[in-house]
Amino acid sequence: MRNAECGMFGRKCPVFLVALLLGLAAAYLPIQHSAFRIPTSHKVHVSVSQLEYNQKAQSVEIVLRVYADDFENALSQHAKRQVKFDPAAINKDKRIAETVMAYLRDSFQLKDKSGRPVRLNWVGMEWQVDMFWVYVEGKMPAVPTNSNALEGAQLKNKVFSELFDDQVNIVNAKIQNKQVGLMFESKDEFKTIAERVMSKGK
Repeated sequence: MRNAECGMFGRKCPVFLVALLLGLAAAYLPIQHSAFRIPTSHKVHVSVSQLEYNQKAQSVEIVLRVYADDFENALSQHAKRQVKFDPAAINKDKRIAETVMAYLRDSFQLKDKSGRPVRLNWVGMEWQVDMFWVYVEGKMPAVPTNSNALEGAQLKNKVFSELFDDQVNIVNAKIQNKQVGLMFESKDEFKTIAERVMSKGK
């Protein structure tokens, strides 16, 4: 996958282990629900996200993979106006960034381990067939070089939960070179990101 052009910032979007997103569901979902599989067609309402802490920048880098039609519907409902993206212009229009971030700041919320909200900021977006890859980042507290600021952080992912009662949001975070998986249903609130979640098979 190529890097997305971030026209607002005049630079390339960083790569946040984007290739791993293709295997995230297989890596985590069998631990939670062995019968569940990501569908090949858009019959199940699901999103997949990847979080990684950038030690040098002291920031969290996030990629969200969402269905394009669900994303446009959710943004339209949240903004109270019709939102329809032109894939060729998604990183050139400041209003797109504002619309996307207004929605994500309500539906995708991260707190550091002390409970302080992490403000997420727009990086860019990329369109592929019927999917959008959304890139955001947020500053995290400084931690020792052998630590990860995501350990103990709290996340709430209600993306598209206002549209679908059966919405499932899969989140994977990289902590000490291990993938920690969380799964959010519409009813779920904040969950703690911790290495023990995966190591105990919960």
